[in-house]
Amino acid sequence: MKSGIKWFCFLCILFTFNSLFAQTWRGKQVVTAEKYIYVGHFYNGLARFKSSDKKWGFIDTLGRVVVKPKYDEVENFSDGLAKVRKTQKGWGLVNTKGEEILKPMFDWIGDFVGDEALVRASGKEGFIDRNGNLIKRK
Repeated sequence: MKSGIKWFCFLCILFTFNSLFAQTWRGKQVVTAEKYIYVGHFYNGLARFKSSDKKWGFIDTLGRVVVKPKYDEVENFSDGLAKVRKTQKGWGLVNTKGEEILKPMFDWIGDFVGDEALVRASGKEGFIDRNGNLIKRK
């Protein structure tokens, strides 16, 4: 009986350890480096990660860095865009190519509804398009 409990505990620990360093993408195992504190799930082919210096970036399914870890906070990709934040500057947007299409400057960026997202900066609101252009002001 005690032997069965030991094996169960061993398997639980092994599974937990393995899940910290590997993920599955379309049936293939993707190994992530131990230098990351955290690696999230893949969205639009990219996963957010937190580096050892506590900055956020994104890796692709092969573990290659697509967006360098330079952000204080990031959100998962959705429809090819991800919100990224630098503490002193605010929120911006990056695309799946790793390009910063909107420099961090907003206090808040809402979700895109169609091709527009509500943004806020210094108490003012407006809308941006998927290219990061300001298109309307409230």
